[in-house]
Parts: sequence; structure tokens; C-alpha cells
Amino acid sequence: MASRHPRLGVERDPEVQRALTLTEPLLDPAETRSAAAQIRALTLRGAQAVLAGAGSDPQLRARLTERYGARPGRGSLLELDPPPGRPDPAGATPASDALQWVRGE
Repeated sequence: MASRHPRLGVERDPEVQRALTLTEPLLDPAETRSAAAQIRALTLRGAQAVLAGAGSDPQLRARLTERYGARPGRGSLLELDPPPGRPDPAGATPASDALQWVRGE
């Protein structure tokens, strides 16, 4: 099926096949209509679980603060809508602007 997003290839090795087989009965039928749909559903759920766990992981938080001076974000990155308008590539600080938007500043 045509998509406006770039494709991502996943090798169907024995570990991936086992994960697909074991999770198929646990997912909604719409999420298992194809292996690609199932992998997408598992990827999104896995990302949510990792992000939820990262917020409570003091070692990760300390590493990010030490290395980058990072502050924890508010809310879920997966639930944010993109900022309105198109990014201005001529802007002096596009990465900083993006971080401020993510932080809700």
C-alpha cells in the first residue's frame, strides 16, 4: 500500500516471529491485519512503555542532566501535535525553538 511516509524494513528473524506470534491474540484485530500493522502497534506501545519508564528512571534522568543539561519534558511526546505553521530554516535557533515548543515554553 502506498504511504506518504518512508518505509522501514524489519527482518523477520526468529525473535521477531516469536514476538508476533505471542502478541497476536493480545492485540485488536485491526492491529494484526498484517505483520506491518502489528509491528507498528507493538512499536508504538513499546515507545510509550519506554518513555513512561524513562520518566521514573533516576539514572537516565541524571545522565541526561549531566550530559546535556536536559530538563524533563511535560506530558507525552507521542501525544504532541506539531507546532502550527512551517519551520523557518532561516531561523537562528531552530533546534532551540523546537525544544522550547516540546517543553511547552
